Amino acid sequence: MKKVFLCIMTLVMLSCSSDDDSSSLQNAISFNLDGVEYSITDYNVMLNPTNTIYRDVEASFDNNTKKIKFSVLVGEANEIYEFALIIDDVYYLSYPNFTGGERETSITTHTDSKMEGAFDITIVDTNWEPLYVFTNGVINIDY
Repeated sequence: MKKVFLCIMTLVMLSCSSDDDSSSLQNAISFNLDGVEYSITDYNVMLNPTNTIYRDVEASFDNNTKKIKFSVLVGEANEIYEFALIIDDVYYLSYPNFTGGERETSITTHTDSKMEGAFDITIVDTNWEPLYVFTNGVINIDY
């Protein structure tokens, strides 16, 4: 009887640990910014008030001293349009085919309630030198 009980307890513990692992990947925006890992679970998703063909996602981090904000065409699974890093009310922007720097973005799922994708973005200064580098960016959010 003890062996059956131990087997059941082991199974329950293994089930719980795999549930915890998968939930940490959901409902979060995670990335590496200049060598520091971030995982943001508090974010706002809204239609852009001036142009409703875009859905905006906004999230604060680093004790609310920094914010990321990005726009994606509503219902489209393609790429991030505008991406901004905001530090002390100063906007550092990245647009496709507009600003310098390297940029790889992909939105693979985009519905009225879910967005998934990935991003690697380097924001450069006026001398085309890297200013802020985002790597391993993952978007997996419900709203």
